Amino acid sequence: MTPTPAPASRGRVLGLLAGGALGDALGAPFEGQSAVAAAELTEHEKSGTRLTHTDDTALALVLARHLADRRDERGVDGDMLALELAQAWKAEPWRGYGSGAQHVLGLIEAGVPWSRAARATFGGQGSYGNGAAMRVAPVALVATSLHHAAELGRRSAEVTHAHEDGQLGAACLAGAAYLALHSTPGRRLDVARLLQDLGRVVRSRSWHQKFDRIGELIRHEVAPGHAARALGNDVSALGSVPLALLAFLGRCDEAAETIRYAVLAGGDTDTIASMAGALVGARNGAAAFPESWTSRLEATEQLGRLADQISTASRTRSSGEENHAGSDVVGTQRGAGSGGG
Repeated sequence: MTPTPAPASRGRVLGLLAGGALGDALGAPFEGQSAVAAAELTEHEKSGTRLTHTDDTALALVLARHLADRRDERGVDGDMLALELAQAWKAEPWRGYGSGAQHVLGLIEAGVPWSRAARATFGGQGSYGNGAAMRVAPVALVATSLHHAAELGRRSAEVTHAHEDGQLGAACLAGAAYLALHSTPGRRLDVARLLQDLGRVVRSRSWHQKFDRIGELIRHEVAPGHAARALGNDVSALGSVPLALLAFLGRCDEAAETIRYAVLAGGDTDTIASMAGALVGARNGAAAFPESWTSRLEATEQLGRLADQISTASRTRSSGEENHAGSDVVGTQRGAGSGGG
């Protein structure tokens, strides 16, 4: 049995949380653009305006609090999490929630069981969008193994995303965040090994094809626009999570460049940059981001308090307990189904 890893440092806990928020806020003004000019992004970086987050960070904060409050259980309470997500939407509906998310969260807030609400879109299939993946990175902070992270990711996703791809996207990003969090900064990251590890916990032919493509694109050091055309940059999980992985894996020790690459790729810029930012922050810590960014971040105080709470809880429960990771794999050998918004 693989031993439970040592708790991540507070700097890396905060890095994961702040990286997600920074990517979200820096990418938000460009959401929906087919491509983003470097000069536009530079102007936004230097503007000095407050970096305001969207629903990506709002819901990631909900999940992080949920996990921190359940410090002795290391799990996800679906009923409670669904309600907490719905309450966050109701409190701040102006954060940029998509119409599908509003519909599902509105049903949950009205008392409809999440198992029914999550299937209330796309003809009963549920959402295959990236809404669960965009909020999922905090599960890596309490997971005890890669498999555990992927399973927690899937369980946190199912309360709003009934479609397999929506759940696989969350499992994938959660697993990647776990691997980033427990990697060694300064030591070369084995990209091929990391992608193979993700393939073990996300068993889907469609996703494996994307993992193979990521490896090829990194070897050729492709530009953001090329990567977007090859992998997708839309609001579907299968059409966005792989691009976030590429942005991170191609420059995993360059925190600011990871986020810049994700934004320059265009499309669903806030969510893709948020996912990539969480990964690079988990590996390098909050101090790796420019102070000119972090000092302007809207959620700084909330993120700091959560980092303290999660770090303290992790140290308390890191006594070599048995890993209750649940099932070994997420998904199936068959294709993950169609992608879409």
